[in-house]
Amino acid sequence: MISLQRLNQDTSWKITIANQTLLLDPWLTGTEIDGFSWFNEQWHATPPVAIEALGVIDYIIISQPFSDHCHEETLQLLSPKIPIAAVPAARKRLEKTFEQSRAFQTIPDYKNGFWNLGELRFAQFRTASLLDQVHNALLILSPNGENIFYAPHGFVPNAKQVAVLKQYPIHVLITTVSEYHLPFFLGGTVNLGLGILQKLAHILNPRHIISTHDEQKYAKGLVPKIARTFYPSAAMVLEKQANFVAVEDYSVIEL
Repeated sequence: MISLQRLNQDTSWKITIANQTLLLDPWLTGTEIDGFSWFNEQWHATPPVAIEALGVIDYIIISQPFSDHCHEETLQLLSPKIPIAAVPAARKRLEKTFEQSRAFQTIPDYKNGFWNLGELRFAQFRTASLLDQVHNALLILSPNGENIFYAPHGFVPNAKQVAVLKQYPIHVLITTVSEYHLPFFLGGTVNLGLGILQKLAHILNPRHIISTHDEQKYAKGLVPKIARTFYPSAAMVLEKQANFVAVEDYSVIEL
């Protein structure tokens, strides 16, 4: 059994699996800025869960180096006794911010093995393009096969990655259903949308699908002025994917 709680309407989660309670990509206070506020600054349209209400957390997991995933202001408000594991790019960013005041573990690329936390194993799956730093994913393996694949911006695996992923039954796929398009010189498509989700689901054959990174946030700066977006309704997603589970509030669900 996997216990999940959405912590904001974007992509922060509390997950209890294999006797470990994980805090995934917490952004629970303030705004997030991409580079400069004149370029892109965003804040939640719906207030997130209060930090004081989180309860006991065993580990913080950071899947991406961007500030809506790797949010230093939130991390500074969390107890320094909670250890942090991060993918390499996020660890590099965090070490600049916290220097020697926090200790970090690295979640490696799957080709370099897995990072172990108790009975759990973690690995990053990177996009095939060296120029694409956005469309990466995280695989969390549980000893009883209740595995999680977390792809907050969507993910398109190459043939080698498909062969690896097909070895593991995916219990829960957590990924975006929305589309967020920017001009190619600003990174192109950020959220890959429902069509890519369907292709990924066909490969992984997950038991359950949950949407993430689909909040229609308040924003200012250049990016929201030029972005093209599409946010499908839960009913529209369910029509395409019968195993879709709508998690729209902050209640704890068990899958």
